[in-house]
Amino acid sequence: MPARQSPPPDLATLRLVVEGTAGVTGRDFFRALVRNLAKVMDTAGAWVTEYLPASRRLRAHAFWLQGRFVDPFEYDITGTACAPVVESRRFIHIPDRLIELYPGDPDLVAINAVSYLGVPLLDTNDEVMGHLSVLDVKPMPEDRRRLSLFEIFAARAAAESRRLRAEEQIRAREEQVSALLDGAMDAITVLDAAGTVVRANPAAGRLFGCDPDALTGRPLPEWLPEETVPRFESFVRELDTRPDGGRHLWIPGDFAVRRADGDRVTAEATVSRFENRGRTFHAVILRNVDERMAAERRIQELTAETEYLRESVREFSEIGDLLGESPAMRELFDAMRRVAAAGTTVLIHGETGTGKELIARSLHALSPRSERALVRVNCAAIPGTLMESEFFGHERGAFTGATTRREGRFAMADGGTLFLDEVGELPLDLQAKLLRVLQEGEFEPLGANRTRTVDVRVIAATNRDLKGMVTAGQFREELYYRLNVFPLQVPPLRERRGDVPLLVRAFLQRFSRRMGRRLDPPHPDDLRRLSEYAWPGNVRELQNVIERAIILADGHRPNLQAALPGSAGEPAVPPDAPANTRIYTAEELVALERANIERALEACGGKLSGTDGAAQRLGLAPSTLASRMKALGIRRPRSHS
Repeated sequence: MPARQSPPPDLATLRLVVEGTAGVTGRDFFRALVRNLAKVMDTAGAWVTEYLPASRRLRAHAFWLQGRFVDPFEYDITGTACAPVVESRRFIHIPDRLIELYPGDPDLVAINAVSYLGVPLLDTNDEVMGHLSVLDVKPMPEDRRRLSLFEIFAARAAAESRRLRAEEQIRAREEQVSALLDGAMDAITVLDAAGTVVRANPAAGRLFGCDPDALTGRPLPEWLPEETVPRFESFVRELDTRPDGGRHLWIPGDFAVRRADGDRVTAEATVSRFENRGRTFHAVILRNVDERMAAERRIQELTAETEYLRESVREFSEIGDLLGESPAMRELFDAMRRVAAAGTTVLIHGETGTGKELIARSLHALSPRSERALVRVNCAAIPGTLMESEFFGHERGAFTGATTRREGRFAMADGGTLFLDEVGELPLDLQAKLLRVLQEGEFEPLGANRTRTVDVRVIAATNRDLKGMVTAGQFREELYYRLNVFPLQVPPLRERRGDVPLLVRAFLQRFSRRMGRRLDPPHPDDLRRLSEYAWPGNVRELQNVIERAIILADGHRPNLQAALPGSAGEPAVPPDAPANTRIYTAEELVALERANIERALEACGGKLSGTDGAAQRLGLAPSTLASRMKALGIRRPRSHS
């Protein structure tokens, strides 16, 4: 019989968890957090820190002690109760006799501390960002209710610490873009929707013969000769009619501008339109006819990297962390740590919904290329006619509709990582060109007579049997071996059922916070039913079930009875029950599915796709059938052609 759970925190206590933090961030958030933590836990002190690994020191974001804030506060972890929290990355609880365990810590002696509780705050790479702790002048016995409250505070502290780190990355990228603008040899001006200059770099000041600040706040047409103004305005109107992805225009070297001293300068120009926070802007880049366009290319690359970083931050709450304590996941994590820094090409195998993209993101974040872009390409979502342009880019006029030059995904990932999702969907003719890039690091954009050299790490993922596709002539053998340098196999959820409770708690916390719901911890009966389900859709299906259960909840307990597919987790009806009332177990359903697929393959002579193929008979897409066959361990009959 399961142990009786402690009662959930009352509303007044839970209100203290979020009191004063809902509308604040950063330092104010942490100050409110530790003050309320000490009040809820009834302790003398509480503090949250950031870890400085180079000096092995902890610096407090906020420290509340005996009714007041201690600011600033920084200390070496050597000989303190915080050392095992940071070094072993684990929860530490010392209920009594704290000073006897750490007699060399003068801060403990000064307040006659008796007990301590600490937990590390980890980032997405499982590295220590800091820690959250409380201490008291009286014993602190183990209390499940108090520990649950402490875990809630720790989760909020970790989330804010991650958010601050993400903001710092974006700020650094924007500062890099700003530094590039200021150091560019080309004159760059940014105009608002009315044509007024809102930013001008030093090169623009040199081109126009004035201080850059003199340009700001004045319409750009004031700096153009009369005959150039209508031409420039027509270019802007043309950009406004173009679709996204094509809102940039090159003007040949006959574009005249007027300097502050009245002289005229002839330049070539690039005009582009972009949106930022709902507002429209135009960027005008002017350069001498003979100057090369290297700075513009670098600006485009950095801008693309910044946008990918923004997308990663926006998706952070949707993606979550890699979670798993099962032997299979521990083995996977160990392999990831080994290969991440090596720069080796990685091929991720796994069924749909197992988190292959999250593995790729983690590998990039752990690698020396993490400061550059991670560019994702879904090979199954791009039409075959556009795939080569998507990979390698194209020049203006390379094909019908190519009105402007465009950088490809390989160029955008230069110095970073390119993630090829569903790589098994690549057509054969493009596989040969991809192989050349992987082997030689160079390619030609469509319509170009020049070779582009790039330094890109490739991570590929698939739910298909690529080796079988090689045998069937559907995938190039040399490309397979070039991608399969370091294979990673992501285990399906049914092979790591012990991780289900961990994932359930994480998804419950995420979705309840997003929906503004206050829910009880998962009930043991619910965890049992979820662990027994077969999860054909893997972690993605589990995530959807938890979100659906929260939406359907009437009270404080998620409605898993209504959210789980069919009668999953329910006991089977005895075998002698009438046929129309029989309820199959998950194992029986898997056996039925395996037998049904085998019969279909036998009936069509092992033919998988096409007319009268097994996929058509079963009403499935060939790729879906191949994925299910691999998951169920089914091989085609030897007689198939």
